[in-house]
Parts: sequence; C-alpha cells; structure tokens
Amino acid sequence: MVADLQRALDALSRDDVIKLTRDVIDIPSPMGGEGPLANYLAGRFRNLGLDVVVQEVEPDRFNVIATLKGTGGGSSLMLFGHMDTTWGGDEEGVKELGPGYQPASYMDGDWIYGAGAYNMKSGLTSAIAAFEAIVRSGVRPAGDLIMACVVGETCHTQVGQYQGARYRGCGVGTNFMVGNGVTADMAVCPEPTSGRVSIASGGYVYFEIKISGNPGATYARGGEEIAVKPAVDAIEKSQDVMAVIRDWAPGYKKAHLYRGQEATNVAIVAMEAGHPWRPTKLAPFSRVYLEVDTVPGQRVMDVIKEVEALMDDCRSRDPELNLDLSVIQTPEGGEVSEDEYVVEAMSRAHTTVHGVEPEITFDSWVADTATMIRAGVPAICYGPAGRSAFGGSGYYPIEGEHANADDLHKGSQVYIHLALEACNIPRN
Repeated sequence: MVADLQRALDALSRDDVIKLTRDVIDIPSPMGGEGPLANYLAGRFRNLGLDVVVQEVEPDRFNVIATLKGTGGGSSLMLFGHMDTTWGGDEEGVKELGPGYQPASYMDGDWIYGAGAYNMKSGLTSAIAAFEAIVRSGVRPAGDLIMACVVGETCHTQVGQYQGARYRGCGVGTNFMVGNGVTADMAVCPEPTSGRVSIASGGYVYFEIKISGNPGATYARGGEEIAVKPAVDAIEKSQDVMAVIRDWAPGYKKAHLYRGQEATNVAIVAMEAGHPWRPTKLAPFSRVYLEVDTVPGQRVMDVIKEVEALMDDCRSRDPELNLDLSVIQTPEGGEVSEDEYVVEAMSRAHTTVHGVEPEITFDSWVADTATMIRAGVPAICYGPAGRSAFGGSGYYPIEGEHANADDLHKGSQVYIHLALEACNIPRN
C-alpha cells in the first residue's frame, strides 16, 4: 500500500496540474456550451486506455465518466465535478469586468486566472490530475475509481425570455447521471471549499413576483380636467413589496439556523420593469425575482406558504396592489453525518498532506452532492480552491476568478491519498 501510494504521488507533478488547469480554462464551457470541453476530456481519458461513458444530456451537452476498474472486492469512489462556468464572460455587466472573467487563462505569480478558475475548473482539474496520476502509475486499487465530469450544475433557470440550454442548469447533469445508472459507494465533489470538508449543502426556493400597473402618462396637461383612472406605477409598487421582503428577511434567517449558525439568506436577485423603449409612460408591469435559501431538512412547501402569506400581507396593506406569485425553481439541500466513512477518510487524507486537520463545516450553496445524497450515495464537498490572492477565502473579486497553483497541487495529493485508502476498503 505504501509503495503504491508513492508510485502514484511520483506520477503527479505541479507543472502537470497547472497545464491541465489552464488548458481546461482555455476551452469555453458556459452553461449549455459544455460540448467542446467534454470532447477534450473524453479524449484524454480514452488515451489513457480507460473505460469512458459519454452521456448525451441534450444536444452538444455531454457528461463524461471515466472508470479505472478495480481488482475486485473494494469500495468504489467517485470524484465528480461540473464543467460549466458560472459566467460565460459575455453577459452584460460581466464582460466589462476584465480578463479574470474570460475563458482565457493567465498567470500572475503562482495564481491562475480565468473563467472557472474558482468555480470550479481548478477543483475539477485537481481531481482529474490525481485520477490520471494513479492511472499512469499502474496502481490498481481493489475498488473502482470513477472520474465524472458533468454539465449544468450552476444555478441557472429558464424564465421569461431566457430560454434554452444556456439557462438549463441547477444540477441537470448529475440528475441525468445518477438517473441513468452511474453510481458509487461514496463521492467527493471538488467545489472550492478552501480545503475544508463540507458535509452539507443548501437549497432555495426561487420566486417570481409579478406586479401589474397601468401605463399612465408621465406628463401634465393644462386646460379642462380629464377624467381618467389614476395611474398605477408598477415600479413604485414593487419598491413597496421589496421593502416588506427586506423587513421580513432577518426573522426568516434567524428561524433557520444550521449547526447553530446563520445559514440562509433572502435575496432579491433581479428585477425587470416597464418598457425601456417607451418614454412618457409609467411602467405597466414589474417582475421581482426572489431567492429564499433553505437548509437541509426544511420543506419547500413550508417556505412557499410563508412567502404566500407575506404577499397576502402586502395586498392587505395596499388594496390597489395587483400581484401574482409564481415558484420557478426549488433545488433542495442535503447532508451527511460527520461519522460517515468518506468524511473521516477525507479528513485523514487532508491531514497527511497538510499536517493539520481540516475544518468540518457546511456550505449553503447548491451543490451536486445533494443529488448524490438523495440517490443514496454519501457525498461531500472538498476542494483545494477558494483561497483568495487578496486575503481570506471568498467568491468573485473584481480581479476575477483565480486559484493558487500550490493549493491545486496539494489538493491532487490529497485526492490520491483518499482514493488509495477508500478504494481498498472492503465493501462489507
């Protein structure tokens, strides 16, 4: 076992991890456009002589699953992550932010920049580099080691004029994968946890609140009084509704703690109103998009009923308010016990490489681990990315997505340690 471990580690190099990460960043894979990256990865895995399954989720969107078959009797481990990037780089308000949000990699010292460098191409490539190192080393564990690259994880949704594959996300790839026969005894998703072991992911209920008004004129008229129905400005009405939501939000968050910590959020993430091509008329409609986060164990219907009651309160305050509430999307969270074997094995692997035990924690983001857990597979998030070049760990700075090359190299070492322990544990 020790000799096998050393052979696998010797087959891994920092330069290989950097090159693979930059190659993957340089292949654009926005939501709905993952095909070219899937083809590239399938080709890499086939060149290693592996069994490769390519699942067509929809035209030009493919899950790629490569398996290193075990010698028999061991447990199976799946390393799995998404190929899609949060931003394509061409969205209004994003394309102006600079090169760190574009699908073209560059390095600044030990930091790799580019679309997906944070979420989550760097974690994916760190896992792939570990997987490929084990394959090249000739080491064969007892159980199967599976590397799955999936489409459509990021939280996109079809709504209004935004239709098509570019907006079909929120776990469509992993749902397709587990629904079509691909599974394992345990799984690890390399989301950017900064080396923490995340045993839970959250969910949300996503609402559309449509407010109707009438296109009253913005101008005044002199002369005789004209009898008209008073104008109803949908933008003004929506501002009143948003104020009620903001007043309600702190109480909701305090009522739904997780592990004693505040773990949910209430966010108005978008708004559309009126016709920008039509001056001199007030907005006859507005649409407010509301996200209400959930923690594992919360019932979606309870959240819906609570927001429905909130909207009823808005109507009672303003009899002139014409409001319709719709539910658009409802991904649910998931959790595993700290005592689950994969949590303990992941912690041991991290401790061996880093010399300190990892923090066991949760992340309230929506992750594909929840889909795996619902399918009966104990799944956690653990990724080497997440640390910021500007201090601490966090999401997207103005400088764009980035990850540290040394973090990724060590992350690959952690995955090798994990795989050669977990896959050699008897299934019984």
